[in-house]
Amino acid sequence: MGTGQRKDPSQQRSQQTVARILSATGQVLRTKGYTGCSTNAIAEAAGISKGSVYQYFANKDEIIEVLIDKIMEDATATFGANLEQAVAKGTFLKDAALQTQLLAVLDRYRDILGSLLNDAPHLTLSAHRSVRIEERCRDLLRTYVTLNPSAIGKGVDLDALLLVLTVSYREVSLEYLRRDLRDRRNELATVLYDMTMGGLAGSPTRRV
Repeated sequence: MGTGQRKDPSQQRSQQTVARILSATGQVLRTKGYTGCSTNAIAEAAGISKGSVYQYFANKDEIIEVLIDKIMEDATATFGANLEQAVAKGTFLKDAALQTQLLAVLDRYRDILGSLLNDAPHLTLSAHRSVRIEERCRDLLRTYVTLNPSAIGKGVDLDALLLVLTVSYREVSLEYLRRDLRDRRNELATVLYDMTMGGLAGSPTRRV
């Protein structure tokens, strides 16, 4: 059962109803923001009764929490696949392409997450929402360094390095969404690369 859901949508019809509710919630957040989002507005956008919404969720925050989890699952899968491919090819240290891909993934959900970060940070900044993607990144990078020990200098504390990397990416990602920096995406990706991976690569930055 998803976070905050009252009823487990095990039947296909119930699953379809929940999917409509989540999709409608995304639409309302994009057009009206968090403050304009209500269970009435969600029900209207989904084309169902308000009572049907309450069969599965107690309030709008519970719906939004499940929606955020779905978004994080998709973002983790997408960026994780990009990172895994870059690690396998050994290309993630060569340029800022991976950093640009990360910001592009965030842009897919900007209209929803940007509004929530500003108006409902209690929903978007929960620690567990970022832990999965951070753990995936750390595992992949740890594997890469284990197979390629020359990727980092002698005496470098790998755990400390991975902590700095994940925290840096998390904070930059949040500010990227809060401040709408889409027009500076490539420049920001290059700076992010220089501050993190560039030091590992030991070579000049190659812009994307």
